[in-house]
Amino acid sequence: MIVEAEVPLKLTLFGEHAVVYGKPAIAYTVSESIKVRVRESEKFYVSSQNLQIKGVRVDLHEFKIENDNVRKLIAYVTEVINYFNEHYGYKDGKKAAIEIESNVEPSIGLGTSAAVVVGTVAAYSRFLGLELQKQEVAKISHEVELRVQGIASIMDTHTETYGGFVFIKEGKVEKLEVPPSITFSAGYFRRIMTTAEMLRNVRSLKEKNPSLFTTLLDSIEKVTVEARTALTSGDADKVGELMYVNHGFLFSLGITVPVLDQFVSMARASGVKGCKVSGGGGGGAVICTKDQRAELLLNALGGKTINANPTFQGVTVKLI
Repeated sequence: MIVEAEVPLKLTLFGEHAVVYGKPAIAYTVSESIKVRVRESEKFYVSSQNLQIKGVRVDLHEFKIENDNVRKLIAYVTEVINYFNEHYGYKDGKKAAIEIESNVEPSIGLGTSAAVVVGTVAAYSRFLGLELQKQEVAKISHEVELRVQGIASIMDTHTETYGGFVFIKEGKVEKLEVPPSITFSAGYFRRIMTTAEMLRNVRSLKEKNPSLFTTLLDSIEKVTVEARTALTSGDADKVGELMYVNHGFLFSLGITVPVLDQFVSMARASGVKGCKVSGGGGGGAVICTKDQRAELLLNALGGKTINANPTFQGVTVKLI
């Protein structure tokens, strides 16, 4: 028996980083996905034939692979197994081979890490004979992410579990009805800062100037709330205007890098309605209102485009 979970990746439209501190955010799932397959095995192992992981270093003295993404990937999968051992009475776990299939690089702001968690929770639970509802998959996935990372909002795990456009505030998820006239172009650049470094930048600003930090987060919240109305009413011009404003606040938080700021500035100068960093920053994902000029510019600056069309199904599980 092979159980396969397919998880859509996501883009953050508004409120990244601020959502970690209790502010609202808006995200949606795109037409890029990862697959997690679980099959019976005599022992646990994790494999991926096409997950693109760069910067691997091997300690030949201890014959140990040193790479943050590899460690996190294994930690996420291991923690999912530990969770079911602890909460569902599988004392030694049910041995399984877990295969991860992805056509995009990890750690680029598309929620690939969360997708690995959601996919492993959904597939491994079905492998164990459990029929979890999406609410349970989202809850467990967030708990696993917290165990591994120490800090995480519900945004990525819940968006990818449920699918579509979501408004997240104070631990609650609300699905948004966004008209099909609102469309986006997106892609990503190579990251030059780690997530840990970006979180430290934001935390450093909070500690050095708490008053300014609070003002910035309150401003991001206001933009996000206004964006919710603009999105659901189909006001593309307003959405675009707010995207540029949100990018400026993220620059002030210290999570953008020169190539992202250059891309956003050039997009604005060329007439693209809206554009901003999407996700953690430090390189990674960018999103613009749908425009061929944005896609050409992204490629010209060395980025990669993705299929940013929305999907609405969330995680799905099947037997193959």
